[in-house]
Amino acid sequence: MERKTALITGGNSGIGYATAAELARQNYQLILVCRNGEKGEEARQKIINSTGNKDVDLRIADLSSQQDIRELAEQVQKHYTTLDVLINNAGGVFGQYQVNKDGFEMTFAVNYLAPFLLTHLLLDTLKASHPARIINIASVVQDKHFHPEDAVHQTSSDYAGMQAYKTAKTAVLMMTYYMSKRLENNGVTINALHPGFIYTPQATRLAPKWLRPVMKLFSKNPEQGAAIPIYLATSDEVADTTGAFFKDNKIEQTSPITYNEDLQKDLYTKSMQWTKLRTDEE
Repeated sequence: MERKTALITGGNSGIGYATAAELARQNYQLILVCRNGEKGEEARQKIINSTGNKDVDLRIADLSSQQDIRELAEQVQKHYTTLDVLINNAGGVFGQYQVNKDGFEMTFAVNYLAPFLLTHLLLDTLKASHPARIINIASVVQDKHFHPEDAVHQTSSDYAGMQAYKTAKTAVLMMTYYMSKRLENNGVTINALHPGFIYTPQATRLAPKWLRPVMKLFSKNPEQGAAIPIYLATSDEVADTTGAFFKDNKIEQTSPITYNEDLQKDLYTKSMQWTKLRTDEE
């Protein structure tokens, strides 16, 4: 039986690292995507030493940059003929308004446009590897109202970090649901999940200092948070499940707006334009 290959973004810390380490223990060939080369190499060596699996490949990419994402996809396609699992894990919450090199607000760029672009660039490899699985890290924090143009055209005057994060994760869900229909009969499933609140400095930096100890009491550790992505990546129980949102290994409903098929299509078409990918929708 051939070994399976999994790519995970943001794999040097938190649930990304915990997920990568467990997949390595299960003898997966790993592609670890990290922004920081030093931290990425440290994580790679730690995984190798703790699991005995030496097949851990490190790729460096700044996922806020569409050029970096394209170069990453080219590297993966050059070195790997198959990809069984793609886990879009990397993300972030930004307290201050920032714009990336491509002119997009940073929260939307990292949490939504990056997985959208990387997924599409690797889609042919995933299809060739069927059955294959795409797993998107989303959140229970979701918008009640959503407009693609408003999401991408945020300004410094109306920016709020958690609201931007909520909007980006709502877009991830809409992408997941829309792509699940496009990928029917292609041997590729796509699902999203909420890992739970993981206590990290990154996750709590927007919260008041007095609240952080309380947050820690109700948070999961990275290993607990990794349980759902590992389940979706490896379990036979969900081999044929697609277009679903998971929380605690159970399918749950998301905000009603995420199921609006007209908005899904509008977001998808605009996302193809924002990432300079061709679309056959127009």
